[in-house]
Amino acid sequence: MATLFITILVVASIALQAIAAGLAWYAARESRIGWPWLLVCAALVLMGVRRGLALGEWWVAGVQPVPLPEIVALIISLLTLLGVWGLRPSLASAHRYSTFLAMEAHRLNSVLEGLPGLVYRCRNDPQWTMEYISQGCRSLTGYTPEDLLGNRRISYAELIEPEDREPVYRAVQEALAERRPYRLVYRIRDANGAVKWVWEQGEGIFDREGELLYLHGYISDVTEWQRIQEELERAKSAWEQDREVWQQEEHRLLNEWVQRTDHLSEILAYEIHDGFVQQASAALMHLQSLGYVQRERPDEAAAVLDRAVRLLREAIDEARRMIDGLRPVALDRGTLFDALRDLCRQLSEPSGISIRFTSDAEMLRLAPPIENNVYRTVQEAVQNAVHHSDSREIDVRVTHEGNQLRILVRDWGKGFDMSQAHPRHFGLSAIRDRARMLGGTASIVSAPGQGTTVCVTIPLNTGSPSAGSSPNVAPAPFSEPTSSNHG
Repeated sequence: MATLFITILVVASIALQAIAAGLAWYAARESRIGWPWLLVCAALVLMGVRRGLALGEWWVAGVQPVPLPEIVALIISLLTLLGVWGLRPSLASAHRYSTFLAMEAHRLNSVLEGLPGLVYRCRNDPQWTMEYISQGCRSLTGYTPEDLLGNRRISYAELIEPEDREPVYRAVQEALAERRPYRLVYRIRDANGAVKWVWEQGEGIFDREGELLYLHGYISDVTEWQRIQEELERAKSAWEQDREVWQQEEHRLLNEWVQRTDHLSEILAYEIHDGFVQQASAALMHLQSLGYVQRERPDEAAAVLDRAVRLLREAIDEARRMIDGLRPVALDRGTLFDALRDLCRQLSEPSGISIRFTSDAEMLRLAPPIENNVYRTVQEAVQNAVHHSDSREIDVRVTHEGNQLRILVRDWGKGFDMSQAHPRHFGLSAIRDRARMLGGTASIVSAPGQGTTVCVTIPLNTGSPSAGSSPNVAPAPFSEPTSSNHG
């Protein structure tokens, strides 16, 4: 009976060990790291074989084992089975959790590698010793993450441009002292020696006691954005300078326009007072005295009326002359050169001055604004000579030389000292301004007792205009003459 009981104990122990070995083998197949389970399985198999051999020796030799060791062996086999059975689900859960963490880490690394920059974790020391750095380090710095981890080959601080290192360190320390994130823009030099602008955002990580553990953040390349910003700043600065120039030019033109308008108003008032008003007043006086003359001297009444009519006609002619001065209607009746010839004749007859007009450009047609300015230029120059030179002869020439129109007005009068000419005289100043507006130049040569010569050169388009068309003014630089007007 005892022999049977011991046999049952041994067989039960071997069976339990075999079952535990099977469970260990199953766990080894499911587990990612199954070699510990294989060792357990092998140990249980060896234990079962050992118990089987012991049972065989007992049956062959007839030596009866002690029941207590067999009972202990059975209990150990049972506990082994229970341990394998109980640990297998926990270890399987741990395996699934570790697999999940590995997948998440792989996905996170994939995301970090796809970022156009690098993610880091580093110590708060002057070298910014890296404890972790993403693969974006390669494209940004030209170094591998292994080169910067622990400062093995180079520290990140050495990549920062020397003049930016201290400002960067100071800005980070100020942010850490205030427990806030930091944002920086500075320069680094990559492995190829190229300078790059980078933008960094990071923060410090503190424990519960407020001790700083490490820094982490993100760094990206903003070289292109910095270049665009610098170009924008340069363009803004240039625009500000241009705006100042435009404002000064606008102010100058406005002042010049006000002065020119005042001058034209003075001239117009002078012309009306000395011409039209005087003649109309004289005609009014004759008409007012007509009744008295008819009563007292009837034979003189007709003559008084004739003088009044003549003065009114002269006043009307003077008014028309002033209107023609405001707008050269002569240009609407014929060519520019016909209008200039009539102008010289009109100015010559009342003054008694011989004004000669010659031109070799009779067939040249210009745009209406250009013709108007050429007409006004000749008119101003000739009127200056008539009113101020005391010359009995004036020569006016208009020639077409290559791609230029040349205007020459010369007198043999008293002339003037160019160094003492009043700067606000408007006669020749208007000539100078008109030449400048047309892209040309105006020169004035004069001396006391030697007359005055005004020469205006206007550039024309070199292309041959078609019939009925007018060449344009070619853009050309202009020079400010050093002389000023004497009229």
